[in-house]
Amino acid sequence: MASADEIAPGRGAVLRHGLTKVATYHDPEGRLHECSAICPHLGCVVHWKSFESSWDCPCHGSRFDAPGHLLMGPANSDLAE
Repeated sequence: MASADEIAPGRGAVLRHGLTKVATYHDPEGRLHECSAICPHLGCVVHWKSFESSWDCPCHGSRFDAPGHLLMGPANSDLAE
């Protein structure tokens, strides 16, 4: 996926902004939410889990809600803005 315009409402995707990976969520009301796609625990890139509407870290299982707030650790903070 090349741009946020391609993300359907209620979905998320990891996009690149230069060298930075950005977790981008397009909410059902049409607003775009962006935060770092790098898990604060050990630096893995999170993935969008569509049926849960969450960002999940494949390395150690941390979970974040669609705007990037921590739901479950081992991470102990939200995804960075």
